[in-house]
Amino acid sequence: MGKSFLSIGTKLLFLVLAISLVSIAVTTTLAFNLTDSILKTNVEQALADESEERGSTVSSIIKQRIDGIESLADNDMIQNFLLNTAGLDDVTFGHNLSKEKDIIEQQVKSFQLEFSGGLKDLKIVNRLGTPIFSLNEEFSERVPPSELGLAKTNVKFIQDKSKERLLKISVPIMGETKSSLGTIIATTHTSVFDSILLNRFGLQETGEVYLVNKDRKMISESIFVNDAPFKQKVESEPVTQCFDNGLSISGMTYTDYRGVDIFGVSYCEQSLGFVLITEVDEDVVLAPIYELQEKIIVIGGGIMAAASVTTFVLSRRISHPIQKLRNATNEISKGNFDVQTNIQTNDEIGELSSSFDSMAKTVKETISAITKRENIIKQQEHILMKYSEEKKECCVCLVDIVGSIMIKESLSEEQSKTYYDEFIEHVSKIVEKHNGTSVKVVDDSLLFYFPLTSQITSEDTIECCLDIAYSNEDLNEKLKTKDLPGIAYRISSTVGYVNITKSTTAVIQDIFGEPVNHCFKINQYALPDTVVIGDSLYQKTKDSEKFKFTKIDQSLIKGLEYVVFIVTRK
Repeated sequence: MGKSFLSIGTKLLFLVLAISLVSIAVTTTLAFNLTDSILKTNVEQALADESEERGSTVSSIIKQRIDGIESLADNDMIQNFLLNTAGLDDVTFGHNLSKEKDIIEQQVKSFQLEFSGGLKDLKIVNRLGTPIFSLNEEFSERVPPSELGLAKTNVKFIQDKSKERLLKISVPIMGETKSSLGTIIATTHTSVFDSILLNRFGLQETGEVYLVNKDRKMISESIFVNDAPFKQKVESEPVTQCFDNGLSISGMTYTDYRGVDIFGVSYCEQSLGFVLITEVDEDVVLAPIYELQEKIIVIGGGIMAAASVTTFVLSRRISHPIQKLRNATNEISKGNFDVQTNIQTNDEIGELSSSFDSMAKTVKETISAITKRENIIKQQEHILMKYSEEKKECCVCLVDIVGSIMIKESLSEEQSKTYYDEFIEHVSKIVEKHNGTSVKVVDDSLLFYFPLTSQITSEDTIECCLDIAYSNEDLNEKLKTKDLPGIAYRISSTVGYVNITKSTTAVIQDIFGEPVNHCFKINQYALPDTVVIGDSLYQKTKDSEKFKFTKIDQSLIKGLEYVVFIVTRK
């Protein structure tokens, strides 16, 4: 009898252990594979969206600058001068140039007024490289043939002696015979790219977006390596695929320039000489998976241990009064937790009976406690829902500091706190002056809003935003007295119905809704110290005699999904 009892207990124990081990292994494997697929798909989509948006923006800016310079290359007066002076000796050429120089300079100045690409220098040379005009300095040496760009437009990222990063565009001047008459060599600033690449919106903790040129050199700032532009070599898979095959990659795991395994996507513009890479450390992507896997193993191990102990105890204590225990079990399954076995034996069954009765009592108390907690939670949810039901038509505004990441890196912790405190205090006072409400600080941005009432109109909102933009000089003077760097910010505003979350004391905690999301997304299209608004706000204020509205041309910015207007005072 004893041997049979031990044999059954041992068999039950091994059976439970085997089932538990198999269950844990299968659950862990399935959870890992499924979560890995879902996480990578989500991260890939998020990175692809950021890469496409930022890459297309950089590409559009470069193409816009190329189009502007090509329009100058099509200037009839410049072409006629180059055509008429082709083949002349240096003396005759110089004589003709001195007579036409003022006309050429006038054409270039007219071009400057229309060109918005941050022009630093512009040179015009004839097909032999002989100088005709320079924007910033006089020069007499001929430009080498390698820089003439006689066949087609050439784009190159360069760094000057002061380590300023620039974009050099060489555009051939073609005659009616489609033969080259000369070349325009323009050098433009690339600081606008930093605000696009260093924006942390949409990226994880280790997420990074940067540019690489045809020489496999990083040409933008790195968040991991100091002084990386034009020094850091990058020979990862996205660079090879772009410049060797003209392909972009999506959702690939590879080793980056730091030797770290990462998950990334790319945006290839081989013709423009760059590839934009958006990537995040693979460990960050997989961290939730490893955490889930560890929890499954720990919980599974606990369950397996508990199941093994329970199986062993039950196998040792089950004996003759099985019927009474079965009946008691049936009563409990029906919800009768008041049942008591009351088996008064001095053996295993007696102990099992006592444990059974105790378990029934504990389950009853637990269910009672759970029921009470559920009732409390339902009451609290009802109260919270009441706090979230308020919905109003409001103008939502966002003020975002330009280049805050680079500025913060150059400051100490105390300086950084003072810097941002001054910014928030300055903007908040203007918002309060216009009867607006500051909601919260998001990273380096301040979110505020104006509920539309008979006293507060859409025009009041725009007035407040413009006052903030125009007060930049006052803030910079104050920062200068504290030996802090200057500041510039972008301002955006939209209008619509938003949900206003309040506490029991009616203090505003947060606002949310599509106008808030819209306001964040269009903010990036504002130039430093300017105000942009969405179409909904424009429709409310377009007839105002106070403001001038300039629509941003969507054809110039690839991926721009919204109708956006720049606002200034008349």
